[in-house]
Amino acid sequence: MAQQQNTSNHASPAKPESAMKHILSFVLMIALTVVAFALVMYDIVPTSMILPLILVLAAIQVFLQLFTFMHLDQKGTAYYTFFILVGILIAVVSAVGIVLM
Repeated sequence: MAQQQNTSNHASPAKPESAMKHILSFVLMIALTVVAFALVMYDIVPTSMILPLILVLAAIQVFLQLFTFMHLDQKGTAYYTFFILVGILIAVVSAVGIVLM
């Protein structure tokens, strides 16, 4: 019998995705949202610190979403990562420009 060769052009993923990784990330993002809500609702920190803390929690959530659900932790995504970082840079420059106007 002849051996069958794998002629697929698709590379197999380096590591299989697990449902537990997605669930854990989702639960962590919900927890970060609850913490941000609690900061505002219950006056846990001084008023001047609320916005910076919420921005830090939001940045953590963005990176969790990018690496968990957008798969930026896999090889071969440098092209996409570059454009996401350029988009973030443009957003930051635009936001700073709006604030300074």
